[in-house]
Amino acid sequence: MTSANGITLAEALQRSKATRLAHFTPARSFAHILRDRAIRSSKDLADSAPEQFTPTDRARFDRQPDKVCCTFQFPNGYYLAQARQKPDHLNYPDWICLFLDVELALRDGTLFAPCNAAKQNGTRLRPGPDALLELFAPTSEPWRRGAGHLPGAATNLQAEVLVPGPISLEHVLAVALPSREAVTTELARLRLLQVSVPALAWIVEPVLFDRNRLSNRVRNGPALAESAYVPQQCDEVSP
Repeated sequence: MTSANGITLAEALQRSKATRLAHFTPARSFAHILRDRAIRSSKDLADSAPEQFTPTDRARFDRQPDKVCCTFQFPNGYYLAQARQKPDHLNYPDWICLFLDVELALRDGTLFAPCNAAKQNGTRLRPGPDALLELFAPTSEPWRRGAGHLPGAATNLQAEVLVPGPISLEHVLAVALPSREAVTTELARLRLLQVSVPALAWIVEPVLFDRNRLSNRVRNGPALAESAYVPQQCDEVSP
């Protein structure tokens, strides 16, 4: 598919300067993702693994239950703040941010919304290069893209990329948690569950999990530290 200006989706993605997608998931779902070696859509989970089906939007107002909700470059802090208040998640406060291969945005059937995908019952979702570039427009009501806006992040920080699932584990670039202690806790949980953990890059960045701080940093800079963390050998779970 090409745009009215003749550019392809791949060219539009390059213009966006995005280098990754981001996807929030409850920490309690991570063991299933590792065992299954895939991130699955809510429809797929409801059909094949209902015990893992813990959606934050049970009605799926975006009308795309077969797709995995992602954002460009940074996770949707507004989504996380709301999700933490949902009854299904009140007793499970730990969340993980998965950074994914940006070229998933080129997958057939991927849709783009310049705002929250559920807005207007999903009618803002569109495919193609023009739809992708709309996420990086100078203005996305009520937001304006300032000079300090971090590269690769959408103008509206709730703008979404809906990727047809499942997404193979091989597309995971890094796993982000808010602290070194959170990484250690997660690895201990996986060890207790006897889950094999493949070689993964781990990132510690508390700002990713704080809506207000994340919004301010993405809009105004500076760039996040996103410290790499290498777990001690005793913390790792052998494959």
